[in-house]
Amino acid sequence: MIFQFLSGFPLALLGAAALVTISMPSNAADPPAPRRVAQAAPAPVTSPPPDVGARIMVTSPEQAVNLALARAPILRSAEAGRRAAQGDLVQAGLRPNPEAKIDNQSFIASGPYRGGSPLETSLGLSQRIETAGKRQARVETAGRALALTGLDVEAARLDLVREVVRALAGAVASARAVEIGRERVRLADEVLRATRARVEAGREPLVQQRRAEVARETAAVGFERLQREAAEALRALSVLLAAPRVEISAARAAWFDNIGPRPDLAREPALPSSQLDRARLNALVDQRRAELDLQRRNAVPDVTINGAVSRLREASQTATGTAFILGLSVPLPVFDRNQGNILRAGAEVNRAEADAERGRLYLDASLTDGERRLDQSWRAADSLRRIVLPAAGEAAASAREGYAAGKFSLLEVLDAQRALSDAREQLNAALLEMQQVRADIARLRGRAATPTPASAPAGRQ
Repeated sequence: MIFQFLSGFPLALLGAAALVTISMPSNAADPPAPRRVAQAAPAPVTSPPPDVGARIMVTSPEQAVNLALARAPILRSAEAGRRAAQGDLVQAGLRPNPEAKIDNQSFIASGPYRGGSPLETSLGLSQRIETAGKRQARVETAGRALALTGLDVEAARLDLVREVVRALAGAVASARAVEIGRERVRLADEVLRATRARVEAGREPLVQQRRAEVARETAAVGFERLQREAAEALRALSVLLAAPRVEISAARAAWFDNIGPRPDLAREPALPSSQLDRARLNALVDQRRAELDLQRRNAVPDVTINGAVSRLREASQTATGTAFILGLSVPLPVFDRNQGNILRAGAEVNRAEADAERGRLYLDASLTDGERRLDQSWRAADSLRRIVLPAAGEAAASAREGYAAGKFSLLEVLDAQRALSDAREQLNAALLEMQQVRADIARLRGRAATPTPASAPAGRQ
């Protein structure tokens, strides 16, 4: 629709009318662009880079977790992702920019129009008006994405806490395994010395000395392997703490020995719907549904309003005039109706719903399995500490004394030492599994729990 007014309208009045056209709202249902969006979530202040050359002495899980939360680059990466989503939210609330246009008719002409001024000069503005609530749908989609990234940041924090606790427990267990291996070598040396004395005295054949030497060398090889594993465990912990070198004191790790009361499998209910991982699954479904709604709204064509002021002149230059032109353009959705994007968004919704269902089943199964493993490791640690380890220690000491007095054979001594070392290793492994499973369960329940030391190792009363 084009209206031409050849009467001389004042230029200022026509310009004001064009600006009024530009300021028209894009949709009656669209809310005004919220100014607070750009200021709602200021970028957090990041701490300066840590001193990567410092050596760190870790004495407790709380200290290790605090160091990791302050130094780990994975959290800075997650925070950057959230700030990027905040930028998407700001951008989603912005309206389309107006467009300016200048037209000169007969700028280069021939014949009677040569050398004269243009017959028509137009100055126009156009504004695309979004329909069907597109801007509101964009803001909704970006807001859902921002909420999802916020949950991702919290999940990254809890994952880091779990991994730090697991790595610290593994480092302590590896250090204690080294001590167990060193004790095994020491006991093998004692048996070897006693065997040599008995062989020299003629009370044992030489083959018994060879057997004791084999046992001693086997213990030494195992000790070297345990040392390598302990060094690897410390390196894994140092990576999580973003430090080149980490040291621990396994002898002072009272928290590692605290098994606490026996777990009550019926004490805590299953995971609630507000649990972090469940909330992430639900948030992803909501975000995909918002994206589908946006793509459906994008199928509705937008309207573009044009306004222009034209200066008209006849070829004889005897008459001039001013015209005000209004235009309206709408794309015809003949071929492109956004079918592909709608189809893709619908498939993404179906996939998110299926992933959410699978994720909920996995979370429930993981929690049940973790609680069962915690109960088994607690019972193993309690039994090994109260019954097996004291009995194995007494049996090994009696066997060594009896062998020196000629009451027991070398094979019996070696069996007693092996039983003692096995009991110590099993207790160490049970304590490690218990601490790591506790960290896994705390993560499943959405908690940043760390082990606590006790004045005396707890167990069955």
